[in-house]
Amino acid sequence: MSESPKDRPEDAQEDIHHAITIESQSSQSTQPDSLLEPSLHDPDDQKQEEKEKPTPPSKPSWKAKAWDIWVKNWFLIGMVVAIILARYFPNWGRTGGPLRPEYSVKYGITSCIFLLSGLSLKTKDLLTSAMNYRAHLMVQITSFVIIPLFVKAVTALIGLSTFNSTLLAGMAVTSATPTTISSNVVMTANADGNESLALFNAALGNLMGVFISPVIVLILLQGTAMSPSSDNHGLDYATILRDLGSTILVPIFVGQIYLYFFPGTIAWLKQRIHFPSLNSACLLILVWTVFCDAFYNDTFAAVSGGEIVAIGALQALIFWVMTFFLGFVARVRPAKIRMLKIMEINQEQEQEALENGNGHVPDKNKNNQAGLSLPRSRIQKFVEPMSKKDTVAVLFCGATKSVAMGIPMIKILYSNNAGSAGLLATPLLIYHVEQLFSGAFMVGWLKKWVARGEETLGSFDVTNREEPTSSSSVTAQEKLAVA
Repeated sequence: MSESPKDRPEDAQEDIHHAITIESQSSQSTQPDSLLEPSLHDPDDQKQEEKEKPTPPSKPSWKAKAWDIWVKNWFLIGMVVAIILARYFPNWGRTGGPLRPEYSVKYGITSCIFLLSGLSLKTKDLLTSAMNYRAHLMVQITSFVIIPLFVKAVTALIGLSTFNSTLLAGMAVTSATPTTISSNVVMTANADGNESLALFNAALGNLMGVFISPVIVLILLQGTAMSPSSDNHGLDYATILRDLGSTILVPIFVGQIYLYFFPGTIAWLKQRIHFPSLNSACLLILVWTVFCDAFYNDTFAAVSGGEIVAIGALQALIFWVMTFFLGFVARVRPAKIRMLKIMEINQEQEQEALENGNGHVPDKNKNNQAGLSLPRSRIQKFVEPMSKKDTVAVLFCGATKSVAMGIPMIKILYSNNAGSAGLLATPLLIYHVEQLFSGAFMVGWLKKWVARGEETLGSFDVTNREEPTSSSSVTAQEKLAVA
């Protein structure tokens, strides 16, 4: 009887081997995936993760801290250094000294400041600023009316004591001078304010000051021992106008012409030269020469330390009171200017009634109740909050005073009393220092304020309460909405 294939031992061994192979494969397939996948804790992966982890910032070195302080406050530090150098080396920067600052600084450095302004400002921006009547009125009225009246009241009260009368007269002279020129423009630009508006107001104020400032001095000091003599109050207007033209107007004009014809070259220069920093450096040179003259002539030796501190405190108070006043007027928002809008509505409706020939004038009380919404009118534009950039320019121009105009005016008005000229100039120099330090402090804060953008100040429109019933009312509203 023959054997079947299954009964052969070779076939049985093959079946057993096949069964073992299948079982081993199935056992491998049932193992967890974690055993089949590569290890998550591979050393190379750990190194990669360590590299990707953000390293904690290291503490800056003292050199980095010092550099950061210098970058943020270099102008203030520079003013301190300029005053110290003027104190110990006054001969170098005094009028008539080796550097002849009456020519090199007066015409060279000052012209450089306004040449840079002319290269930086677009003609369109200057023309737009020239039409900003509200800002001009705020700055010039504050400079020539409000501050002199405020100082007159303060000095009248202090004059009742034994305070130095010449210093008080110097405060009056300081209050009569126009706004300063160079520092206004430089600091407004550094604070990202409306540089063209500051430039226009500075030039306008100094042009007006040529004629107005001497008159204000005569009015404030009339009847006092320090009143200028009647035969000695004539200013050399031709010389002052020539200086203003050659140091301000001509450089601005040249800069504007060059910017118009060579805009690519100016853009290339701006990438390599930081114009605001160069302007600030020029201003430091002006400060240095002013104090060289003051220390060389022993201006501060004629008064006691207590009187200088008192004058400084009073004038700092005046500066900050006027600055906050200007800021309030520039940014205050009336709760409602409803009556102004109602007046405009009534005027429009009356005009339409006359044009239509029906002679019917709508009921004003009814329109008052309707409270129609109007766009910004000319009156509203004049009383609504100013932009932040315009406000910065007003703050830097309104409360500052010009040494460049004040010192020559003192020398001319008191040419027969040269001994008092230095003492009269002391309050002006102190005020000049205070406004420079205050302005440098304000630049950083105002720059951050401007960078935050314009806040939503709310609508001036009055909420509608009922629909107007007369056709003329609707027409007036439609016409005003388009205006």
